[in-house]
Order: sequence, then C-alpha cells, then structure tokens
Amino acid sequence: MKNTYTTPADFWKERDFGAKISATFEFIGAHWRPLGKCLLYFVLPGALLMGIGLGLFTNSMFDRMGSATAGRQLGGPVEIAQPAHYSPFNAVNISGISLGMLASVLSFLLLVGTVYGYVRARLRLPAAEPITPAIVWAEIRARLGRMVLVVVVVVGAYFAAVLGAIALVALFARIGAGSGWSGVVGVPLLISLVMYLAITLSLFFPVLWLEDGSLFATVGRCFQLIKGRWWATFGLLLVVGIIQGAMSVVFILPQYAVMFGKMLHVPGLSSDALGLVAQCIYTVGIMFTYAVPLLALAFQYFHLAEQKEGWGLRLLVDALGQPQAIPVAQSSHYRPDDEGEY
Repeated sequence: MKNTYTTPADFWKERDFGAKISATFEFIGAHWRPLGKCLLYFVLPGALLMGIGLGLFTNSMFDRMGSATAGRQLGGPVEIAQPAHYSPFNAVNISGISLGMLASVLSFLLLVGTVYGYVRARLRLPAAEPITPAIVWAEIRARLGRMVLVVVVVVGAYFAAVLGAIALVALFARIGAGSGWSGVVGVPLLISLVMYLAITLSLFFPVLWLEDGSLFATVGRCFQLIKGRWWATFGLLLVVGIIQGAMSVVFILPQYAVMFGKMLHVPGLSSDALGLVAQCIYTVGIMFTYAVPLLALAFQYFHLAEQKEGWGLRLLVDALGQPQAIPVAQSSHYRPDDEGEY
C-alpha cells in the first residue's frame, strides 16, 4: 500500500538508508501540489529577488570577461578593451551583491519554514484536512523571530569560528615552525572538526521546528541524536546532495548560455535582460530543489528519534482499539481493474 504521509505514524519510523531516500520522494509525490503551492507563495518572491541581485553582478562580470576576450582578439592589451570607469566595487556590483545576499538569507529562511512548517502541520492536523498556505504561514509566523535570531547567532558563530581557526592555525604554525607539523596535523584537524560540526548541526532545523525547543536545547538535541549515527547522516547528505545537484543542472544551462553569449558577443544572448532572467531561473531552481535535502534530513530525524525513543511505536499502541475512519472516495470513475474504495 502506498504511503500518503498523512498521519504521524507514517513519519515516525525506522528506515534504512534507501528507505529514507525513497520516503523523501514518496512524500514529494504525495504532496507536490499543496507543498509546491506553498513554495510559490513564500519562497518564489525571495528567490526572484536573489536572482535579480546576482544577475546585476554576473551581467557586469560577464561583460568584463567579454571585453577582455575582445581585447585579446584585437591583439592589444586587455586594458584597452575595459571601460575607463569600470570598477568591481561600482554601485551596480555592490547593490547587486547586497540584494542577492539579503534575498538569499530570506529565501533560505522561508524555504526552511515552508518545508518544515508543512511537515509540522501535516503531523498536527487530521489526515483528511488539506494543508493550505494560510496554515503553513501560521507555522512560519509563530517562529519567524526565532529563525531570525538563529541567523544572527549562526553568523556570529561563523565569524567567531573563522577567527578561532585562524588563531589555531597561527598557534600550530608557531609550535611547528620549520618542521611542517602545523600543516600536516593542524589543517586536517580543523577540517575534521568543521565537518563533524556541520553534519551534526545539519539536524538543527528539523529539531528546532519539529520539537519546538530553545536554541541551546536544539543544539544539545542534535548531538544526542547524532551519537553513533554520524556516518549514516553524512552518507545520506552526500547522496541527496548529489541528487539535488543533478536536478539543478538544468537550471544553470541558461546562465551558461548568457555567459558564452556575452563573452563571444552573440546577438540576443548578450542581452542584460536575458541575463537577469537566466539568473532568476537558476536561483528559483536551486531554492526549490533544495527542498529535497531538507526533507531527507527530516526523515533522518524521524528515524533517529524513533530509534532512540520509539515515538512511532507509541503512536501505534495508542491507536489500537480506536475506530478507523471510513475513506472517502476521491472519484466515482474507476478503471475496470480498480476495486474502488470502501
């Protein structure tokens, strides 16, 4: 029987590696219409803004690359092909990068909120009740302040980690000066630490949204759940990352066409407007396909929580003896081999 992912027991299950990936795409197949509608409402505007901002910057960069190519073809120095007033820090580049960065943060927050808000609503509401954008927005709005706080804390922690890494490398360099010891031991150690923390904290948003705990409690919960399952989580992220990357390749093709069009001065392909459209297609595609690893992480969270605490088993035990709802037929027209719904 095909899983429709409409009851909590459908989510709280132990799954092997392949079953987690299958569950991710089964969920998308069962809920693509209402989930896609929510993504259009909440993620699309931010993704378009990100595309416009990055498009302003990439258009300028591709134009400069095309001018450099023309200068080489003329046999003269590259500088003669560059506009005298060109600067990588001009107003268009700075505004484009700023808009792109702000919109990317906003889009990511809304993407996380939409995906996990949808899952949370599906866990909370009766199976027969459809999930609407209004319901998902209520979930997002209730946690928007916390999500902004997370961004501030994460950005601060990132800069603190960078400064700490620099100080640690400098310390290794001082201790192992002249022996190469700092490079042999220090750099791999830092890379291993960063990877360990990145995979462990990849469960942060599923835990934050589905358990509704505080910021520090969520971090501690990630370490608790990942214990003994770090490599499994790493492998899952690696595989779904490859899948998501393969899915997003099609969205970057228009951008490559514009890049080569500007570099080779192909009529039509060198248009700035086309460059903005191509960048918007890429950013929208990236944001929408990134829902795949987010959902995979959600099923990894359900798997780990079920493995350690047995929530799904409790739900099944509680459901024993409860009257079962009679399914409602979705259509009165059946195929000759269809038994119908009773």
